[in-house]
Amino acid sequence: MKKIFDDIYVGSNIISKLNDYTKDFDKVLVFSNEIIADLYFEKFKSTFIEKDKIFYFTIKDGEEYKNIESILSVYDFMLENNFSRKSLVISLGGGVICDMGGYISATYMRGIEFIQVPTSLLAQVDASVGGKVAINHPKCKNMIGSFKSPYRVLIDVEFLKTLEEREFKSGMGELLKHSFLTKDKKYLEYIENNVEKIKTLDNEVLENIVEQSIRIKKHYVDIDPFEKGERAFLNLGHTYAHALESFFAYKAYTHGEAVAKGIIFDLELSLLREQIDESYLERARNIFNLFNIDTDLIYLDSDKFIPLMRKDKKNSFNKIITIILDSEGNLSKTEVKEDEIIKIIDKYRNNFLRASIDIGTNSCRLFIAEVKEIDKEISFKKEIFKDLEIVKLGEDVNKNKFLKEEAIQRTLKCLKKYRELIDEYSIEEEDIVCFATSATRDSSNRDYFIEKVFDETKIKINCISGDEEAYINFKGVISSFDKNFKENILVFDIGGGSTEFTLGNMNGIEKKISLNIGSVRITEKFFLENGAYNYSEENRNRAKEWIKENLEKLEEFKKENFILVGVAGTTTTQVSVREKMEVYDSEKIHLSNLTTKEISDNLDLFIKNINNNKSVKGLDAKRRDVIIGGTIILKEILEYFGKDFIIVSENDNLMGAILEGVNRKNDRCNK
Repeated sequence: MKKIFDDIYVGSNIISKLNDYTKDFDKVLVFSNEIIADLYFEKFKSTFIEKDKIFYFTIKDGEEYKNIESILSVYDFMLENNFSRKSLVISLGGGVICDMGGYISATYMRGIEFIQVPTSLLAQVDASVGGKVAINHPKCKNMIGSFKSPYRVLIDVEFLKTLEEREFKSGMGELLKHSFLTKDKKYLEYIENNVEKIKTLDNEVLENIVEQSIRIKKHYVDIDPFEKGERAFLNLGHTYAHALESFFAYKAYTHGEAVAKGIIFDLELSLLREQIDESYLERARNIFNLFNIDTDLIYLDSDKFIPLMRKDKKNSFNKIITIILDSEGNLSKTEVKEDEIIKIIDKYRNNFLRASIDIGTNSCRLFIAEVKEIDKEISFKKEIFKDLEIVKLGEDVNKNKFLKEEAIQRTLKCLKKYRELIDEYSIEEEDIVCFATSATRDSSNRDYFIEKVFDETKIKINCISGDEEAYINFKGVISSFDKNFKENILVFDIGGGSTEFTLGNMNGIEKKISLNIGSVRITEKFFLENGAYNYSEENRNRAKEWIKENLEKLEEFKKENFILVGVAGTTTTQVSVREKMEVYDSEKIHLSNLTTKEISDNLDLFIKNINNNKSVKGLDAKRRDVIIGGTIILKEILEYFGKDFIIVSENDNLMGAILEGVNRKNDRCNK
């Protein structure tokens, strides 16, 4: 362990040192979030010697919980357990926890001591040092806070070994900021010479970069502890970053991701004022690119974005204040004018938001993404928002070929909600791609439905054919694979009313077909009797025979060699159930393998529990009514092709629509 300042220690496996710093306090509160608690509370409990005076409190993970409601629950706990002015808070977590733990300490009984034990790279180089503690106001980040220095800071780089890659990159965004705050370029050169060791989490290198980053920050804190002057330079990139985080309600971008973009904004301003040249800006981009950190600004509605920049706590007299620098590395605070903001953001018109809406037989889904357009080709950059709502638009369409009015109203209510979300993000009409599939194209009153939706939401529905659906599905899936991927893939999407099959590779699509087998269709046809579900063996066998008859149309596909890839709810649910996910984790599901045995086991589990009205961990209640039918279709597809496993893709027709759009030449349905 290395003592780099009187109150700050850096090292590996140094948590046991906490015993030296807790013995003079009557009670100790270890404050954390639920995720960190699951990883480390047991280790902490075995580390402390005076176990009787140690208390533990957790909140949910996420920036959205950094608010006064969460703080009040901690106060209640401390009062109920008689914490006094001689008590101590230990903040164990990332930036949110360090900020909140410090705020609790600064305000409980007008101030008690606290120790920061930061577990993320971002917190280790930023939130744990400097004494700024705060919580968020609903309208602005870090608006409620104080200045209070921690009693001790213990930085253990071993915590970084359990950090998700995205969170590590977020920390690097903040850490790299410090390289712009010193004229001594040895720090930046050290980082550039040790990129691979940083990525592989070499302890010695991590300790070095964390130490140097803290020394740079501590320099500014010591000369200006209450941010009256030069300490403001630590906010390089933060005026834009805080506005970006607020625009997306703190959910789309991590703080470090936003800061990286914010630094480029400030450098664009420096370039605009001829303080730096284009090569300086390009080198800055390359520094972030070393760690795959995106620095493109997003083209957003200035009428919504500029007011958010005005809310930054650095501002006064209604001026927007940010930081610029020159080619020699001299920093200065400056007012940025609205016309300058607009000029800078306008440079990034090719980096924008795009939305796709899938109106299916059983559900409506919304996907909002950050994309980039180069030479009229759209590339996906980042998921911003996803939502699914069960609307059962296709209820009884199989029987009467007619969309029920109550089903239309359910769908309309969902689409109105989606329209509000899209408008909040100011997505332009040309970048909203909405398509309807089998339930709509099979219905006799589809024109009435399409017109009603447009009249009440201004959302233009493209009612697409099965072939078109298969095409955008394939485009969504193939985007997941490396461009050097050579093999054929057969993509299938089990929808509510139909299942699309598309065979192809990186060079394009070779075959595609849409079959009228789907999770809603099979459920209504074989398992729903007089409003009650009957999953008897006899009904299941009848359903299997029906599927096999339909699959015979795939005979030409059997002659090809391919990897089988499944998309959408029926298939992804198999993985979430296998993993017993309490919270759906798309990153764990995407491109995972799913075996025939696992599908069979899931089917047995569904039949047993759903028949007995029991819940299944990992099964979204929204899919409960159709999951057995969908799983039977899935199992039969694997058996038909003689496959032992499939690859599961999160990217499907929503992604395909984002990248490719849909056929807008004809708003009518082709069967």
